[in-house]
Amino acid sequence: MNLAFSFIFTAFAASFLFQSCKTVQVNPAQYEKTKIYFGNGGGFTGKLNEFCMLSNGEVYIVDPASREATLRNTVSKSETKSLFKKIEKANLSQYPYDKPGNMFFWMRHHTPADTTYLIWGSHDIKTDTKVINIYEQLVAMSKQAQQ
Repeated sequence: MNLAFSFIFTAFAASFLFQSCKTVQVNPAQYEKTKIYFGNGGGFTGKLNEFCMLSNGEVYIVDPASREATLRNTVSKSETKSLFKKIEKANLSQYPYDKPGNMFFWMRHHTPADTTYLIWGSHDIKTDTKVINIYEQLVAMSKQAQQ
């Protein structure tokens, strides 16, 4: 009887420990550190795709209607740090992009001090390659296999 109790107690304690080691998802809307929302939309269907990358490397898919966020993957700390430094160095606030086209792309960079929003796609503006490179890197990171 004592052996059975010990086994059950050990199994229960082990399962409790494994459950407590799970990473807790953060809701991007309540994340207070630096983050960047990005996505695209328009075209024939008008569908809007939205993602959010947090400065801790978590990448979420965001439902535009409900604002519900689902963890898609986690990017390495070094890649995340490198990307956020690239974003900071690009000084996105210098670009006055507010011209969506039929198909459009956008980024909204939040820091504790400021928010910068860019939307582009119209054929009558030339988008800087720095902005396009950052956007493409974000999209690539959002498509990485979940770890």
